[in-house]
Amino acid sequence: MYRIGTDIVKISRIEKSIKSNAFLHSVFTDKEREYCKRAESFAGIFAVKEAYFKAVGTGINKPLTDIEVLHNDMGKPYINGVENCDVSISHDGEYAISAVIIW
Repeated sequence: MYRIGTDIVKISRIEKSIKSNAFLHSVFTDKEREYCKRAESFAGIFAVKEAYFKAVGTGINKPLTDIEVLHNDMGKPYINGVENCDVSISHDGEYAISAVIIW
């Protein structure tokens, strides 16, 4: 059975939110914060986390830092420790979007 989740995020909303250390530490892991250099990267990772919870169908039932989005050597995103899962992130203009497919 395939499950899919998508999410779209307005980058400016995340840009404002990441000014707060409390937000940064409650949403993003150390590795995610290290990877992100721009607001659009934070927005893309945030979108992955939201899309993941939509795909599994549970709603957000655990801390967002329990889901860690990393990137392989080619830059492809993946969810650390989640098998049988594919992730895509895209940015355009004011928005970041993500799709997560679980099989």
